[in-house]
Parts: sequence; C-alpha cells; structure tokens
Amino acid sequence: MTDLERFITEREAYSVPDSEIDTSEIPELTETDFARGHFKNLEHGRKSITFRIDLDNLAWLQSGGAEGYQAKLNDVIRWARENSCPVLQK
Repeated sequence: MTDLERFITEREAYSVPDSEIDTSEIPELTETDFARGHFKNLEHGRKSITFRIDLDNLAWLQSGGAEGYQAKLNDVIRWARENSCPVLQK
C-alpha cells in the first residue's frame, strides 16, 4: 500500500456518508443569486502586481484585519467594474 493509499484509507475511516449530513440550514440558490454573478467567476486568473496606495485607503482595506485586504480590494474593483462606476481622471 502506497503512502497515498494509506492516507486515503485513514481519512475514509472518519468520513460521514452524504445521507447523514444536515443541509437544512443551507439556503437554496435562486436565479437571482446566479444573475448577480457570485457564481459566474469562480475561477479567476490572478497576477501579482505592485502599486502605490494612499495610506487612508490601505487602512480602510485592512480595517477588518490585515489578512484579506487584497481580496477586499479585488471585490471593490469588481463591484465598480460590474456596476459601471465611472473612473475619475485627474
């Protein structure tokens, strides 16, 4: 038995059959959920970039904790793009 097979066998010993999982508290997905686009773009390509940001904007992004601020910035940009938010040029 390979290490992978042993690992899988050990994990399966603790698994719960699907029929025993309580999904009653999970809301059903509606057409509105899909129309909003939350499920359209699950696989995004990503690219690491470097840019300068004003300290007050960075503080706001990190106000919920230092981790996750990049995802929050990504969500803000996506919302602005999808809602035709105008970009002001100086």
